[in-house]
Amino acid sequence: MKNYFLWVIIPFLIQALPVRVHAQPAKTIAEKADEYLTTSTSLNRFNGTVLIAQKGTILLQKGYGWRDESAKIPNDTNSIYQLGSITKTFTGAAILQLQSEGKLLITDKLSKYLPDYPNANQITLNDLFAHTSGIYDYKGFLYAKDSPDKVDFTRPVAKERIVSMFSNKPPTTKPGGEERYTNSGYFLLGLIVEKVTGKPFETVIRERFIAPLQLSKTGFDFINLRQPGKTTGYSYEKDSVLVPISPIDSTAGYAAGGMYSTVGDLYHWSQAIQTHQLLSMENWKLAFTPIGKTKWAYGWGINTFRSANDLAFQNGNLPGFGTYLMLLPKEDVVIIALSNVDDASDLTSLEPIVRDMIFITSGLPYQLPKNRKEVAVSETVLRQYVGNYQLAPERILAITLDNKRLFLQVTGQDKFEIYPESETDFFLKVVDAQLTFHKNAAGQVFQIVVHQNGDTIAKRL
Repeated sequence: MKNYFLWVIIPFLIQALPVRVHAQPAKTIAEKADEYLTTSTSLNRFNGTVLIAQKGTILLQKGYGWRDESAKIPNDTNSIYQLGSITKTFTGAAILQLQSEGKLLITDKLSKYLPDYPNANQITLNDLFAHTSGIYDYKGFLYAKDSPDKVDFTRPVAKERIVSMFSNKPPTTKPGGEERYTNSGYFLLGLIVEKVTGKPFETVIRERFIAPLQLSKTGFDFINLRQPGKTTGYSYEKDSVLVPISPIDSTAGYAAGGMYSTVGDLYHWSQAIQTHQLLSMENWKLAFTPIGKTKWAYGWGINTFRSANDLAFQNGNLPGFGTYLMLLPKEDVVIIALSNVDDASDLTSLEPIVRDMIFITSGLPYQLPKNRKEVAVSETVLRQYVGNYQLAPERILAITLDNKRLFLQVTGQDKFEIYPESETDFFLKVVDAQLTFHKNAAGQVFQIVVHQNGDTIAKRL
């Protein structure tokens, strides 16, 4: 099952490969990004609004595709989207603000606020943020079709009902131990905010962040929203036909993913973060500091781009919507991509798009997207490619076969499926890269040529 509300940003294959840059006509960042996004839209890979800013200047802020396809209303800079897990950035800020006011501590046990919750005396607030609580991820209920867990989340659902559903599930890990992503932790953090303040979570976020920053197009109740910029959520059928999707009610997303907004409002939010508004510099620094050995902080995932922990992100995926908020604090770069098409199709994941927006903004090589067609190849042919190939002195490219499908794994990275375009040419969907297998005169596979912003040879070991 796909990880809704948040997907971790993928390890970029380009980091593992030597890159050979070909000369290109000089274009501005905005021109490059617009060309890329326009191409992505024409290939049914993107439908939404993007904002790119650098050092306090907005370089690109533009809509692509349809806000309402049936009425032929295009997306623009005022388009409003369900956010999914970007909501977590507000939840984290609320908890840190309450800590600075002496109303709670992130090291507190869950039992201090929710004493009846199972294992509450073994779980800290830090565990809820770091996804080390061992609590079952309630996203599974959002997509249950024919089971006792089936609930209509397109209608308001009581918080108590949702909590009872995931609290009755066995722990996935020992509290404080292994990291396993769970939206349920943020759901409980929302309840803690309510317990400490005596106010609904939504009211707390409005009073502390939305109102002071004048985020006029940000809120919670998307289904009943009447503002003209409201988008229709879609999924692609057969990678080309937009099919309207009923949105999830904000009570289901709640503190884990219940908000809506625009790229403009989220940019104001990012500016408030960068200029240390509403929280002290120390607390904003804490918000981007990984907890323990995890890659999770207080509302944010932390990753590596040029140096350690220099990239902060939060992204979400709800039925009909996909979102990304990406910050490079050291370089003062903000990238926001909001889409009213979900990633039910592999081609509509925002991860490759956001990755390439980072490359474009940072002056790194990238490739314009191109649709590729998978063809059938026999298992006998696929099996001859299985093996290890030397990319670099300490980088091995491993090709494995599983259930008649080929997979690629570079040292230190996750495993990804590769898809055949012919008997010798393959492509990845998670990153714009291709592979060609070469045989010697004896008919033995002896190398792979990796095509990604140039060609790199990996010899078979």
